[in-house]
Amino acid sequence: MRREYQLDGRVRLARRLGWAFTGLVLLMIVLALGWKIAQVSERRALDATHEHLTTGLNNLVAEQMAKNQALDKAWRRTNPFTLLRWQQGNYCGELAASAEPQGGCWYWLPGRAWVLYQQRFRDEWANEPREVRAWRLVAVPGSLTTASHSQGAGFALELAEISAEELSAAGY
Repeated sequence: MRREYQLDGRVRLARRLGWAFTGLVLLMIVLALGWKIAQVSERRALDATHEHLTTGLNNLVAEQMAKNQALDKAWRRTNPFTLLRWQQGNYCGELAASAEPQGGCWYWLPGRAWVLYQQRFRDEWANEPREVRAWRLVAVPGSLTTASHSQGAGFALELAEISAEELSAAGY
């Protein structure tokens, strides 16, 4: 009879180890899924903020054109969050040249006139593990070159993405 009890103990131990292994695998799957969900939601929030900034800047340019006022070159060096009088909840202000950006924050780099975003959830295994993304304000020339208010001025403002090479050269 002792032998049957010993066998029963080993079966219980094997079942416990099986359940522990299954639980560990399920926990890893849930964590990986949660991380991917966080990445996708961060990407969507980034795209929505970028789109909101672009739309707001174009609306501001349209207002200026309706008032028959030209865009001056200072607009390209002005903080778009200040221009639009709107700040995203995760806008962390101006970033000093020597400061390190925090994850999940939007910044304005006054020295370079860049809008910068530091990713919080990044994919280490992706082809481009870029943590930092940056854009600069660019005036898009209009097709109405004969109008008095568009002589040498931009027709719209857009945010052009900074290349990875330029970002790495700047230390980001």
